[in-house]
Amino acid sequence: MKQLLSKLSPLSLIGIFLFIAEPVLAQKQEPSPHPVIINTDLVVTWAQVTNRADGSPVNGLGIQDFQLREEGKQQQINLVKEGQPLSVVILVDGMTCVSEPERWYRRREEILRQLGDDAEIALMAWDSDAVLVQPLTTDHSVITEKLSDKLNFFYALNPGPYGIEPYFGTEIKVRPERTHYRPGEAIYQAARYLEKAASSGRRKIVIVVSRSELKLASTHIHKSSEVKAVLNRTGTTVYGLVHDEKYRRFGEKLYDRIGTPLSEIRGLLGGTLNQFVNLTGGVTLTGEWEECDELFIKLARMIRSSYTIGYYPENSDFDGRFRRISLELSRQGKTKAGKVAIKTRDGYYALRPAHPADTGMRR
Repeated sequence: MKQLLSKLSPLSLIGIFLFIAEPVLAQKQEPSPHPVIINTDLVVTWAQVTNRADGSPVNGLGIQDFQLREEGKQQQINLVKEGQPLSVVILVDGMTCVSEPERWYRRREEILRQLGDDAEIALMAWDSDAVLVQPLTTDHSVITEKLSDKLNFFYALNPGPYGIEPYFGTEIKVRPERTHYRPGEAIYQAARYLEKAASSGRRKIVIVVSRSELKLASTHIHKSSEVKAVLNRTGTTVYGLVHDEKYRRFGEKLYDRIGTPLSEIRGLLGGTLNQFVNLTGGVTLTGEWEECDELFIKLARMIRSSYTIGYYPENSDFDGRFRRISLELSRQGKTKAGKVAIKTRDGYYALRPAHPADTGMRR
């Protein structure tokens, strides 16, 4: 063998080496299933596309089916992905959940299945603040068990010491420092938790669940601007699920005892649910208690079937200013999908993310 190699030219030896090494090099260069984005200027938004006739999700759309404009100027879309894996925090109203025990989710497994078998889900109880009940997990049986007992959320907000409460036949005590509801604070805490704990390559979702007549606190912990900042920074989308039709203006129909005008109370209270739903391109579904299972299933299906849309803006000067965006179907998309309703966020703050989201796209 040595004699044979000694007779070969240097060029031949190099060719033999590359032939032998080729399988190894090919193995090393195999693309990662979750490639890292090198260019951090990718702007990502999300869209719910539903049929106008029946509200059902519209599936199967691609890059050529959308048109996106930034500040009125059409942009080239580089990414359209449907059914991106989710990181979800479900915020459950921890005070109203203790009443009417027969009215709770009976189709929990189906609700969670709509979010995707690969979804990681966390539970938080909320009213004037938010408390983590279950950290993010892909074990949906754990989430199902926690959702089956509403008192999990009440006790998370009201840890002892306890007094006698005849209704439950046990010892409980509502913490005396409670004020009224702070939806903005709950959303802020949920988004911050997702920022720290969510796995990469996932869309961040907050679902706010409530049925109460909303009486908002007259004080706040974080201002509305702070809530907006964390939502924009993390790319979190907020959704609402309201279980009583007469409270459909959840977060807007204020029961403020001091008569503060709505225009002033928005900032005072750290923002309202509808404000953050609209900001992030989410949806609020409302109905009666009897519809709660169907409502949650419908909302979960909409969330999972939404589109992730990414583009590199022509204006590469990321100066921190707010830029308005609009999204519609192209002529091809309209031919394919017919009449649809599109729900998406109306813009973004032009800041380069410190940790760009992994969308599975390279540039």
